[in-house]
Amino acid sequence: MRFTSLRLAPLWATLTVSGPSLAAASLLVDDAGTTPESSCQLESWIRNTTGHSERTAVPACTVAGTEWSFALSHLRGSGDTPWAIGAKRTLRGWHADRIQLAGALQTGGDLRHGGARGWAVNVPLSIAVDRQGDVLIHANTGWVRSRTERGLTFGAGTEIRIAPRWSVLAEQYRDAARQRSSQFGVRRLLRNDASLDLLVGRQHGAASDSWLTVGLNLPLSR
Repeated sequence: MRFTSLRLAPLWATLTVSGPSLAAASLLVDDAGTTPESSCQLESWIRNTTGHSERTAVPACTVAGTEWSFALSHLRGSGDTPWAIGAKRTLRGWHADRIQLAGALQTGGDLRHGGARGWAVNVPLSIAVDRQGDVLIHANTGWVRSRTERGLTFGAGTEIRIAPRWSVLAEQYRDAARQRSSQFGVRRLLRNDASLDLLVGRQHGAASDSWLTVGLNLPLSR
Protein backbone atom coordinates (compact mmCIF):
# COMPACT_ATOMS: atom_id res chain seq x y z
CA MET A 1 0.00 0.00 0.00
CA ARG A 2 1.27 3.49 -0.81
CA PHE A 3 1.66 5.82 2.17
CA THR A 4 -0.15 8.73 0.56
CA SER A 5 -2.06 10.47 3.32
CA LEU A 6 -3.68 10.22 6.67
CA ARG A 7 -7.31 9.13 6.69
CA LEU A 8 -8.36 11.79 9.19
CA ALA A 9 -7.42 15.10 7.58
CA PRO A 10 -10.89 16.65 7.03
CA LEU A 11 -12.06 16.31 10.64
CA TRP A 12 -8.66 17.06 12.20
CA ALA A 13 -8.77 20.45 10.46
CA THR A 14 -11.80 21.50 12.50
CA LEU A 15 -10.43 20.19 15.81
CA THR A 16 -6.91 21.68 15.83
CA VAL A 17 -8.26 25.20 15.86
CA SER A 18 -5.18 26.64 17.54
CA GLY A 19 -2.93 25.65 14.65
CA PRO A 20 -3.03 25.83 10.85
CA SER A 21 -6.44 24.77 9.58
CA LEU A 22 -5.02 21.73 7.83
CA ALA A 23 -2.44 20.54 10.33
CA ALA A 24 -3.55 17.00 9.89
CA ALA A 25 -1.00 14.71 8.30
CA SER A 26 1.93 14.44 5.98
CA LEU A 27 -0.60 14.95 3.19
CA LEU A 28 -4.02 16.59 3.15
CA VAL A 29 -5.63 14.63 0.30
CA ASP A 30 -6.42 10.95 0.85
CA ASP A 31 -5.93 8.10 -1.61
CA ALA A 32 -8.44 5.31 -2.20
CA GLY A 33 -6.17 2.47 -1.04
CA THR A 34 -5.93 0.71 2.31
CA THR A 35 -3.28 -1.44 3.95
CA PRO A 36 -3.37 -5.13 3.00
CA GLU A 37 -5.68 -7.41 4.97
CA SER A 38 -4.36 -8.22 8.48
CA SER A 39 -1.53 -5.70 8.05
CA CYS A 40 -0.73 -2.55 10.00
CA GLN A 41 1.15 0.68 9.48
CA LEU A 42 2.29 3.69 11.50
CA GLU A 43 2.21 7.22 10.11
CA SER A 44 3.93 9.89 12.20
CA TRP A 45 5.00 13.44 11.60
CA ILE A 46 6.31 16.66 13.08
CA ARG A 47 4.85 19.92 11.79
CA ASN A 48 6.25 23.32 12.72
CA THR A 49 4.46 26.58 12.08
CA THR A 50 4.45 30.07 13.56
CA GLY A 51 3.98 29.84 17.32
CA HIS A 52 3.19 26.15 17.47
CA SER A 53 4.59 22.68 16.90
CA GLU A 54 2.62 19.48 16.31
CA ARG A 55 3.68 15.90 17.09
CA THR A 56 1.38 13.15 15.83
CA ALA A 57 1.27 9.34 15.57
CA VAL A 58 -1.37 7.34 13.70
CA PRO A 59 -1.36 3.52 13.84
CA ALA A 60 -3.77 1.77 11.46
CA CYS A 61 -4.69 -1.86 10.75
CA THR A 62 -6.98 -3.52 8.20
CA VAL A 63 -9.48 -6.11 9.45
CA ALA A 64 -12.28 -7.63 7.32
CA GLY A 65 -11.52 -5.25 4.46
CA THR A 66 -11.78 -2.09 6.59
CA GLU A 67 -8.82 -0.01 7.70
CA TRP A 68 -9.17 1.20 11.31
CA SER A 69 -6.99 4.06 12.54
CA PHE A 70 -6.40 6.05 15.72
CA ALA A 71 -4.66 9.42 15.64
CA LEU A 72 -3.25 11.20 18.67
CA SER A 73 -1.48 14.55 18.56
CA HIS A 74 0.09 17.06 20.92
CA LEU A 75 0.20 20.74 19.99
CA ARG A 76 3.07 22.40 21.79
CA GLY A 77 2.32 26.02 22.58
CA SER A 78 -1.40 25.47 23.13
CA GLY A 79 -1.48 22.24 25.14
CA ASP A 80 -4.23 20.78 22.94
CA THR A 81 -4.27 16.98 22.51
CA PRO A 82 -6.58 16.13 19.59
CA TRP A 83 -7.59 12.55 18.82
CA ALA A 84 -9.53 10.92 15.99
CA ILE A 85 -10.79 7.43 15.17
CA GLY A 86 -11.37 6.49 11.54
CA ALA A 87 -12.64 3.65 9.37
CA LYS A 88 -11.93 3.40 5.64
CA ARG A 89 -12.89 0.87 2.99
CA THR A 90 -12.06 0.60 -0.70
CA LEU A 91 -15.45 0.34 -2.41
CA ARG A 92 -14.64 -0.42 -6.02
CA GLY A 93 -11.88 -0.61 -8.61
CA TRP A 94 -11.92 -0.37 -12.40
CA HIS A 95 -9.52 -1.17 -15.24
CA ALA A 96 -7.41 -3.59 -13.21
CA ASP A 97 -7.61 -1.21 -10.22
CA ARG A 98 -5.97 1.72 -12.00
CA ILE A 99 -9.08 3.60 -10.83
CA GLN A 100 -10.22 3.13 -7.22
CA LEU A 101 -13.02 4.57 -5.11
CA ALA A 102 -13.21 4.45 -1.30
CA GLY A 103 -15.31 5.70 1.59
CA ALA A 104 -14.10 6.91 4.99
CA LEU A 105 -15.82 7.88 8.24
CA GLN A 106 -14.20 9.49 11.26
CA THR A 107 -14.94 11.08 14.60
CA GLY A 108 -12.70 12.91 17.04
CA GLY A 109 -12.22 15.44 19.81
CA ASP A 110 -9.65 16.64 22.34
CA LEU A 111 -8.50 14.73 25.42
CA ARG A 112 -8.79 17.87 27.53
CA HIS A 113 -12.49 18.25 26.78
CA GLY A 114 -13.60 14.62 26.61
CA GLY A 115 -15.98 13.02 24.14
CA ALA A 116 -16.26 13.49 20.40
CA ARG A 117 -16.51 17.04 19.09
CA GLY A 118 -17.29 16.28 15.46
CA TRP A 119 -17.46 13.78 12.62
CA ALA A 120 -16.60 13.65 8.93
CA VAL A 121 -17.16 11.53 5.84
CA ASN A 122 -14.85 11.48 2.84
CA VAL A 123 -14.94 9.86 -0.61
CA PRO A 124 -11.44 9.48 -2.13
CA LEU A 125 -10.91 8.69 -5.82
CA SER A 126 -7.47 7.60 -7.09
CA ILE A 127 -6.37 7.30 -10.71
CA ALA A 128 -3.11 5.83 -12.01
CA VAL A 129 -2.40 7.73 -15.21
CA ASP A 130 0.08 5.14 -16.50
CA ARG A 131 0.25 1.37 -16.11
CA GLN A 132 3.40 1.55 -13.96
CA GLY A 133 1.73 3.86 -11.45
CA ASP A 134 4.43 6.52 -11.82
CA VAL A 135 1.81 9.29 -12.00
CA LEU A 136 -1.08 9.20 -9.54
CA ILE A 137 -3.98 11.63 -9.16
CA HIS A 138 -6.17 11.77 -6.04
CA ALA A 139 -9.43 13.66 -5.56
CA ASN A 140 -11.53 13.96 -2.39
CA THR A 141 -15.07 15.10 -1.68
CA GLY A 142 -16.28 15.13 1.91
CA TRP A 143 -18.51 16.61 4.59
CA VAL A 144 -17.45 17.80 8.06
CA ARG A 145 -19.61 18.67 11.03
CA SER A 146 -18.26 19.91 14.37
CA ARG A 147 -19.39 22.21 17.16
CA THR A 148 -17.95 25.22 15.34
CA GLU A 149 -18.54 24.56 11.64
CA ARG A 150 -20.05 22.30 9.03
CA GLY A 151 -19.75 22.04 5.27
CA LEU A 152 -18.25 20.38 2.22
CA THR A 153 -14.55 19.70 1.79
CA PHE A 154 -12.65 19.26 -1.47
CA GLY A 155 -9.10 18.23 -2.31
CA ALA A 156 -6.91 17.30 -5.27
CA GLY A 157 -3.35 16.07 -5.34
CA THR A 158 -0.74 14.28 -7.40
CA GLU A 159 2.18 11.96 -6.73
CA ILE A 160 4.81 11.71 -9.48
CA ARG A 161 7.70 9.25 -9.33
CA ILE A 162 10.82 10.93 -10.71
CA ALA A 163 13.33 8.20 -9.74
CA PRO A 164 13.12 4.66 -8.32
CA ARG A 165 13.11 5.98 -4.73
CA TRP A 166 11.95 9.58 -5.16
CA SER A 167 8.51 11.10 -5.75
CA VAL A 168 7.24 14.67 -6.01
CA LEU A 169 4.04 15.51 -4.07
CA ALA A 170 1.66 18.43 -4.66
CA GLU A 171 -1.88 19.14 -3.50
CA GLN A 172 -4.53 21.71 -2.68
CA TYR A 173 -7.37 21.41 -0.15
CA ARG A 174 -10.47 23.45 0.78
CA ASP A 175 -11.92 22.90 4.23
CA ALA A 176 -15.47 23.30 5.55
CA ALA A 177 -14.86 27.01 6.20
CA ARG A 178 -13.81 27.45 2.53
CA GLN A 179 -10.23 28.09 3.59
CA ARG A 180 -7.73 26.93 0.98
CA SER A 181 -4.34 25.39 1.73
CA SER A 182 -1.66 23.89 -0.47
CA GLN A 183 1.41 21.74 0.02
CA PHE A 184 4.41 20.71 -2.04
CA GLY A 185 7.24 18.33 -1.26
CA VAL A 186 9.11 15.10 -1.88
CA ARG A 187 8.92 11.52 -0.70
CA ARG A 188 11.94 9.23 -0.28
CA LEU A 189 11.32 5.48 -0.30
CA LEU A 190 13.43 3.73 2.35
CA ARG A 191 14.13 0.07 3.03
CA ASN A 192 11.28 -2.39 3.67
CA ASP A 193 8.64 -0.07 2.13
CA ALA A 194 9.12 2.66 4.73
CA SER A 195 9.13 6.24 3.46
CA LEU A 196 10.10 9.75 4.53
CA ASP A 197 8.17 12.90 3.54
CA LEU A 198 9.37 16.50 3.52
CA LEU A 199 6.67 19.08 2.79
CA VAL A 200 6.15 22.82 2.88
CA GLY A 201 2.58 24.12 3.16
CA ARG A 202 0.72 27.39 3.11
CA GLN A 203 -2.72 28.52 4.15
CA HIS A 204 -4.13 31.13 1.77
CA GLY A 205 -6.31 34.12 2.54
CA ALA A 206 -6.56 36.61 5.39
CA ALA A 207 -5.39 34.09 8.01
CA SER A 208 -2.33 33.16 5.96
CA ASP A 209 0.20 30.86 7.59
CA SER A 210 2.93 28.48 6.48
CA TRP A 211 4.49 25.31 7.86
CA LEU A 212 7.13 22.64 7.41
CA THR A 213 6.30 18.95 7.87
CA VAL A 214 8.57 15.93 8.24
CA GLY A 215 6.73 12.60 8.13
CA LEU A 216 7.92 9.02 8.68
CA ASN A 217 5.75 6.12 7.47
CA LEU A 218 6.42 2.57 8.62
CA PRO A 219 4.76 -0.77 7.75
CA LEU A 220 4.32 -2.74 10.98
CA SER A 221 3.47 -6.11 9.46
CA ARG A 222 3.53 -7.83 6.08
